[in-house]
Amino acid sequence: MGQSDVRLAELLAARLCHDLASPLAAIDNGLELMTDPDFGDVAQAGELVGDSVRQAVASLNFLRAAYGSAGAMLGDPHYLQEVAESWLTRRGIALNWNIGTAGLRPELGRLLLNLLALGGESLPRGGALTLSAAQAPAAQRYGLIAEGADAGLRPEMQRGLDVLLADGLDPRGSQAFFLRRLAEDLGGTIEATQEAPDRLSLDLILRS
Repeated sequence: MGQSDVRLAELLAARLCHDLASPLAAIDNGLELMTDPDFGDVAQAGELVGDSVRQAVASLNFLRAAYGSAGAMLGDPHYLQEVAESWLTRRGIALNWNIGTAGLRPELGRLLLNLLALGGESLPRGGALTLSAAQAPAAQRYGLIAEGADAGLRPEMQRGLDVLLADGLDPRGSQAFFLRRLAEDLGGTIEATQEAPDRLSLDLILRS
């Protein structure tokens, strides 16, 4: 493993920790309130803990599938849709899944989850993602449309899609870099087009 790969692993680990830090901190706060004799609404504290646990589980399931190892499950469109919807919904993002039910190669399933992750990052104020599959001459194409207020790739995300090495990236840029590396491993490319101020198109093109 080269120095750049080590740096990428560090950045992805930092992103995972960042996504889990907020719900875990909320769980800790809720448990403290439940044991505080001066806090009168135990039910409210219990709701806080429950919501935070569900958020942490959704993040962990998605990030494990996108960055870790979920094995053959990554080839099951139902599983991919479920973990993606659960993760995105808690970020105020709706998912329109137009992939169908046919099984996928696990490596393609991981690639699609990372495409959705980048789409989610491009919607800082929430919105909707629409993922569709289409056949093109001598290629297989997956299109992701991100729609919402201020939708678009931030500079660090664009840099992740452009640079050759992970050096100098931040955790957000590392996700885009990891996505591009996964696409390249399958002989594919990622194309980003800002179609309107609130509409971003991300296209995954896999050459036959």
